[in-house]
Amino acid sequence: MQVNPSMLSTTKGATVPATPGPGVRRRYVGKTLRRLREACDMRVSAVAKKLGISQPSLTRIENGRNAIMARHVYKLCEIYSVSKRDTDRLIRLAEESRERGWWESYSDVISDWFEIYASLEADADQILIYESEFVPGLFQTSGYIRAGFQAGNPEASEAAGHRVVDLRQARQLRLQDHDITALVNEGAVRRVVGGPDVMRNQLEYLITVIEKQHANIQIVPFSAGAHAAMGGPFYMLKFPDVDEIDLVHVENERGGMYFERSSDLLRYADVFARTQQVALSPTDSVALLRKIAQEM
Repeated sequence: MQVNPSMLSTTKGATVPATPGPGVRRRYVGKTLRRLREACDMRVSAVAKKLGISQPSLTRIENGRNAIMARHVYKLCEIYSVSKRDTDRLIRLAEESRERGWWESYSDVISDWFEIYASLEADADQILIYESEFVPGLFQTSGYIRAGFQAGNPEASEAAGHRVVDLRQARQLRLQDHDITALVNEGAVRRVVGGPDVMRNQLEYLITVIEKQHANIQIVPFSAGAHAAMGGPFYMLKFPDVDEIDLVHVENERGGMYFERSSDLLRYADVFARTQQVALSPTDSVALLRKIAQEM
């Protein structure tokens, strides 16, 4: 898809939301610049050379991974022969995309790669999750968070554990009104994290979330056998400026990977849909969670 330089207010057929967060602004600016480059039939390597940055750096800018400096926006618009009015608008959006996010006050316990994900997640319209080992972070209780952190970071101080709890709960608070569907492997809710009392409290909280319809949580039972999502956990994000899922995030021990190609998005969407077909309904999920809690 190519973008006409005179139509910068449109991306995938929609305008930028009236009050977008910095993550959406960064993505919008990056995608617009990429479409301008494609409309000019220019290679990333050639533009990066003109801009005086590396090709990977320009790719990260176009993918919304890196905040972009105003002088780079100006230079790129000059290369693409963009009008002054549209150049000024992109520069303003780029400057606004560098605003501090809520997560920056937790820089002592948050990794660089997670800062990027947090900014994107906060601006998403819809979040789809498959989790195999843990209760999803968006629904963890303080006791579960602390126990999980200590298991992975035995050398960390108690104060660091408290900060991680604060960070996770701040993230949960900002996403409480989002449209979230989480498919959770039965093994994740059977694994006793933090001891029976902590885990029982965690299961009771999940039951409350489901019954009050704060989110759609469905358990993928052992009885389902082999299923489509056995390759591992992932998060899928839909943003206000697109009609379909626009980003897949896969977390690992050292960071996170992002998938945005149409073929990858279709693949993960298919995996999620097929896994949801074998997941228990919310009502049956509650029944299983109650049964597990009573067995502890």
